[in-house]
Amino acid sequence: MVDNGKVVVVGAGVMGHGIAQIFAQGGFRVSLVDINQKALDKALKLIKSSLNTMAEEEYLEQPVEKILDLISLTTSLQEGANDADIAVEAIAENVEAKKDMFAQLDTYCPPKTLLASNTSYLKIFDFVETSRPDKVLITHWYAPPQLVPLVDVVGGPKTDKRALESMVQALKKIGKRPILMKKYIPGYAVNRIQRALYREVNFLIDNDYITPKQLDEAVRVGLAFRMMVLGVVARYDFSGISTRTRHPPGFEEIPLDYEYKKHAELIKKGFLGVKTGRGFYDYKGKSEEEMYRERDIRLIEVAKTLKEIDERGPLEGT
Repeated sequence: MVDNGKVVVVGAGVMGHGIAQIFAQGGFRVSLVDINQKALDKALKLIKSSLNTMAEEEYLEQPVEKILDLISLTTSLQEGANDADIAVEAIAENVEAKKDMFAQLDTYCPPKTLLASNTSYLKIFDFVETSRPDKVLITHWYAPPQLVPLVDVVGGPKTDKRALESMVQALKKIGKRPILMKKYIPGYAVNRIQRALYREVNFLIDNDYITPKQLDEAVRVGLAFRMMVLGVVARYDFSGISTRTRHPPGFEEIPLDYEYKKHAELIKKGFLGVKTGRGFYDYKGKSEEEMYRERDIRLIEVAKTLKEIDERGPLEGT
């Protein structure tokens, strides 16, 4: 599977087109499937833009055209699933939709195919029904999937360990750094941390302690600056583990079910972020493609720096 394999990616949205792109960059033949031809056309445009940005930043090992030649687009799941080694479902977070999709994948994919879901919060092992539960697993990607190294890999009670190992090896081949979770939990690790973080973000903004711009600057030069080297656990070792085992005074005033006021206001106004041109920030009429390009150039610089840091080897004990 690891060499010269084929991957079918179902769903050409924000995650799907990036997943298709990175598998092609890793040398896999890829079939990107969506029922909407317009979604496929937009996906191809975004893939080309992303690859061109990577080429300009000297972050590609293969010519753009060679990578694009490995990607085919189709509205036919049967056609896309033909001879696939890996199937990645990247459709909406809807139980019935995913249940139906896995049934179709089980029908159209050959027996060898691993069936993976990109779900963030659904425990697919409780509701998808296939003839191959030993090959059903989760690969949870992070946006933009063609650049963020992390992929969570999770098996269910019937998933074969060999299937998990095959997926881990395939992900490593395309340059990912998969984390094989010991067991399923909604949101995995990073999404759970982000969810707790977002509660604090909204509390600070809603109660006018800080502006969105100030908060982002504080996180970039403080929290994220150390995270690139120490993560979130080793930092406590370097700072010194406190004898305190509960929140310090003041933190208990933020309820776990805190309702996001500014967030709700933005939704009401239709300000949904980059895709609508406004969110917490005003993107001054720049298109999604322009904003993705600017983001990707900066992420590529981070990726290059991370590689240099990793080449120094781990800190003692980490």
